[in-house]
Amino acid sequence: MNSSYEAIQKELAELTCRVLDHSLTNEEDARLTEILTEYPELIEDYTNQIQVDAVLTADLYAALPEGVDLETLDTADYPTVVSEEVETETGRTISLWQSVTVVTVVLLVGFALWLNAGWWDGEPVNQVAAISEPKPPVLSHVGMLLDTEDAVWADEDLGEEIAYGTRFTAGKLLWLKSGIARIRFESGAGVVLEGPAQIKLNSSMNAKFNYGKLAAYVPDEAHGFTIDTPEIQIVDQGTRFGAVVDPLGKAEVHVFEGQVDVKPQSAAKTLNLKASQAVLFSRQNELGAAIRLTPTKFADVPTLEQLTAAKSGNYPPMEAVPFEREALRNEYALIQTKSALPKGILAGEAFEYPATSLLQQTGGVGFHYEGWWADPNFTRLMVPEQRMQWGDLEGGPMVLQSRGHHHAYPSLAHRMARELAEPLTEEFYFSLLVKYEGLDKNDFFALWFDDVAGGKGSSHSRVPNFGLKEKRFFARFEVNQEGFSAGLVEGECFLLVGRVMKEQSSDFNRLEIWVNPVGDQGETPDAVVELGKGAKKLNAVHVVGMRIGQYTEVSDSLFVDRLVLGKTFESVTQPVE
Repeated sequence: MNSSYEAIQKELAELTCRVLDHSLTNEEDARLTEILTEYPELIEDYTNQIQVDAVLTADLYAALPEGVDLETLDTADYPTVVSEEVETETGRTISLWQSVTVVTVVLLVGFALWLNAGWWDGEPVNQVAAISEPKPPVLSHVGMLLDTEDAVWADEDLGEEIAYGTRFTAGKLLWLKSGIARIRFESGAGVVLEGPAQIKLNSSMNAKFNYGKLAAYVPDEAHGFTIDTPEIQIVDQGTRFGAVVDPLGKAEVHVFEGQVDVKPQSAAKTLNLKASQAVLFSRQNELGAAIRLTPTKFADVPTLEQLTAAKSGNYPPMEAVPFEREALRNEYALIQTKSALPKGILAGEAFEYPATSLLQQTGGVGFHYEGWWADPNFTRLMVPEQRMQWGDLEGGPMVLQSRGHHHAYPSLAHRMARELAEPLTEEFYFSLLVKYEGLDKNDFFALWFDDVAGGKGSSHSRVPNFGLKEKRFFARFEVNQEGFSAGLVEGECFLLVGRVMKEQSSDFNRLEIWVNPVGDQGETPDAVVELGKGAKKLNAVHVVGMRIGQYTEVSDSLFVDRLVLGKTFESVTQPVE
């Protein structure tokens, strides 16, 4: 660790002491914000110091005998100690006079308890007999994890990934390092967190939100649901609202529907906010200042269908709309057929299996032996009425069908993915036959390339993605940075071709896309996208996957066939010999 970083840590510790002593100036407040913004990894140190101080203070006051007031103790009766700074294990700088004061008070408290215990009159009390066997606490569940998007947790018990449907007991502290997580409280309220964020689930009707970004949907049965932050208390009055809390305690409250009551912790006045209002609270303005309402700043809250499905305690739910039986047709279709994959490719999949499920299927070319991960509730292998075809390219007797998203189901749990036998470290091309039924503006599909498969909640939104969005084909490295090509036509088969490139870089940094290329179009792509600052640095592709967006209706269907990866444009667009 270099000396400049150590100096920043020491400066943060000193500023934190100023916060705890309520002596922080405006200039020091600005500097504290600057440090935590530039060094987000120090947020945990800062919040830990705040929480430790609060716990020690609360425990100390709670232990005082009745009638003893720390504020009225006369320190003149105690010896003076020369002030000398020392550093704690957490990095917080304190002075020796503070330590002596705490030790002195603890001794006073211990002496008072000794008197009350019955030793004053010289008759010792049998302390062992007075202690009863403690009863184990009754653990009650107050919340449940519904789903996540690219979430990374910091949890000693559960690790970096927490499974959907995990139930939390009262007092559970959750720290979301990054990504998005949706939680249902037993009261019926639903919240979405965006990391970095830290929240403590106190009860089914209350949570302590230390910092981060939060949005909540509170139905009638959870009226009065309360969110406490370090500086304000938000009491729901039947609404949808959002809150942004920074590590310094500044808080924004946005009301989208209904109304909330907001009470600053250090003020007696309660502010009532109605729909379309937003207020910023800070140390300089405890009563709040009006700001612009920004719904797009917050992730989507849990759906009503999710909250309803989670009431049973069994989550995720089973898919409510079963697929039709296809096993006999699949077996018949594979008799005496030739492969739809061309020769000389890097990898390819024609989705030709006797089974109806893609899960753990190990066919294809150039893939790892472990087979596909796929959710059978949303994907199946089936025989189409007519083979998928574009120009001279023809698919096989079977296709992969992926359905839209059921709103009671986790948002990203129905993806599919498979590891390659050998990673792709140089630029490559791909092609895919695509057809969509039920097309509207909210539909989304993506073929993605990444170095890891990730968990069920991995959206792979910051790596090369190709697919359809807003009725058009796209390529992108990150959300809302797309390059668009031609539009999609309902029920029509398209040939989607893409190129993932390393242009004077060790990482993939350029994407090109073609839709229904005719003749010699390899030199003129329909759209080009360059690597952006928010994208993931990727120097090798180990995993290929597909997913459908969370707003795609369950009645919609995506059909794909003949996924081919190759070194050249010609290798992925040539017909089978």
